[in-house]
Amino acid sequence: MKFSEVVGHDSLKQHLVQSVKEQRIAHAQLFLGKEGSGALPLALAYATLVNCEQPEETDSCGVCNSCRKIAHYMHADLHFTFPTISPHKQSRELIEIWRKSLKASPYLTYKHWLTDLEAENKQGNITADEVKDIVKRLALKTVEGKYKIQLIWGAEFLGKEGNMLLKILEEPP
Repeated sequence: MKFSEVVGHDSLKQHLVQSVKEQRIAHAQLFLGKEGSGALPLALAYATLVNCEQPEETDSCGVCNSCRKIAHYMHADLHFTFPTISPHKQSRELIEIWRKSLKASPYLTYKHWLTDLEAENKQGNITADEVKDIVKRLALKTVEGKYKIQLIWGAEFLGKEGNMLLKILEEPP
């Protein structure tokens, strides 16, 4: 996804582009907004820009290998975490449904996500197994991009498991 595809947030987009130009990319960033406000597309556009092989003045190129892979949510250094439903304990078990949902709408809402999962009356959550997997993934080196990116969508569904992430956020490898 490119910044030009994200509706609104012009000053924030400029700030993010400037941080990449100045190579001042923080190891952890929080994109917070109401459902459907564009926080997820903004984070995806930022992930695309930081790993773009031929960035333009105000956006990613959209045509390099990295941009194309991120556009299909299949880049080796872009990892997704999102609420899952039982019996699934890790996001990677549902990654194909996640990709399909994002392709349908990057402005995905929690309600639409549960509908896509056919969750019926189940509630989504991010499990301790998922958090352990995040820590393990982030300890590895990048495979093909400049940066390894862990995108956590629905962090409010972490519960107590979120405490396990504090160490890696406070002291990244």
